[in-house]
Amino acid sequence: MIRDFNICIGTKFIFGKDAQKGVGTELKLMGVKKVLIHHDNGKFLYNTGILDDIKKKLEQQNISSIELGGVLPNPRLSLVEEGIELAKKEKIDMVLAIGGGSVIDSAKAIGLGAVTEEDVWDFFTEKAVPKKTLPVGVVLTYPATGSESSVVAVVNNTAVGMKLLISYPLVRPAIAFMNPELTYSLPKFLTACGVVDMFSHVCERYFSPDEEIGVMDRMSEGILKTLVDLGPKVLEFPSNYSYRAEIMWIGTIAHNNTVGIGRVQDWSTHEIGNELSALYDTPHGVTLSIIMGTWMKYVYKKKPERFARYAREIFGVAWDGKNTLEAAYEGIVKTEEYFKQMGMPISFKEFNVPADRIEEMLDRIAFRGDDFCIGGIVRLNRADCRNIYNLAL
Repeated sequence: MIRDFNICIGTKFIFGKDAQKGVGTELKLMGVKKVLIHHDNGKFLYNTGILDDIKKKLEQQNISSIELGGVLPNPRLSLVEEGIELAKKEKIDMVLAIGGGSVIDSAKAIGLGAVTEEDVWDFFTEKAVPKKTLPVGVVLTYPATGSESSVVAVVNNTAVGMKLLISYPLVRPAIAFMNPELTYSLPKFLTACGVVDMFSHVCERYFSPDEEIGVMDRMSEGILKTLVDLGPKVLEFPSNYSYRAEIMWIGTIAHNNTVGIGRVQDWSTHEIGNELSALYDTPHGVTLSIIMGTWMKYVYKKKPERFARYAREIFGVAWDGKNTLEAAYEGIVKTEEYFKQMGMPISFKEFNVPADRIEEMLDRIAFRGDDFCIGGIVRLNRADCRNIYNLAL
C-alpha cells in the first residue's frame, strides 16, 4: 500500500512553443518588480537572442532586471554568495534562472540567502533551516535534473571539496517556462547526460524496499520505457519537437516526486556518484552512468524479484518467476548497454576519472542512521560503497 505522504507542487508550468515569451506578463501578475536574471553566459543565450528577448519582455511590463552569469556545472558556492550580495544590494524580488539544473540550483540558493543573515552554506550542512526564500522563476533550456519543480538544490563548495544538497518544499520554483524548441541545439553529450539523469531519478524511487506493485510502479515503468525508446531517437533527430517535448516533461516529473510519493526511496547511486563531481568536477550524468550499473550488480541479489520485474517491464526480458536471478542480471546488462548506446561511460576508465581518492570520497559520503549506512532497497555501509567504487573502475 502507499504510505502516508504530504505533497504540494506549487510550480506553475507554462509549456509549449514560445512559452518563454509570456515571461513578462506572468511575472507582472505575480507582482514582480525587479529580477535577477541568472545564467551560465552560454553562447546559446546570445546567438539565439533569447536573453535579449526575455529582458525586452520584462521591460514591456515595467519589470527591471540585472544579470549574473557564470554558472558552471556543479554550481559553485562562490557565485551563489556573489548573487546573494547582489540581490540584497539591488533589492531583487525574484531570481529568474535561464538554463538547466546547475543554473536553477544556484538561483534557488541565492533566493534562500537573499532573505536571511544566515550563512547560506549552513543550510547545506544542516546547521540551519531556511524559513523563507525569494521566489524563483525558470526559463528551462536544458531538461535533465527536474530542478524546475523539485524541492532539491545542489551546490559545490570547492573551498572544502564538498558537494551537498538541501531538500525543502519552499525551494520549489514558483513558475517554469518550458519550450521544447529551446533544446534543439543541445549537444548530443549534454542531451544524453540529461536522459541518464532522468532515468536515474526514476530508478532511485522505483528500487524501493516496499513490496507493492501499483500505480507508482507502473507510472515509473512507463517513464523508464519511454526514455529507453526515445533516448536514442532524440540523439538522432534533435529537432523533433515531439521527442524533445516528451523528454522535457519527463525531466520534470522524474524529480518533483510525482512517482516517489508514499514509498521508501534509495538514492545510493546519487550519493556515491556525487563524490566524483565534488572531487573531479565530473558531469552529473556521467557519475550516474558510471555508478548505476555497478550499484545494481552489487545489490540485486538482495532484492532479485524487484530487479527481475524491472528487467521484464523496461527491457522485455523473459521472466517466468523461476529464472529470477538470471532475468534480473540480464536487465542490468541491458541498462548498461542502453547507457553505452547513448554514448555514456559505465566505468571510471571510460571517462578518464582518476581512481586514487576513493577513501577521500568515502569520507565525504553522509552515512547515517543507527546502522551508519545509505540506501533504501539495500543499506550500504562504507565497505559496500568502497566495493562499488572498485567495481566501477
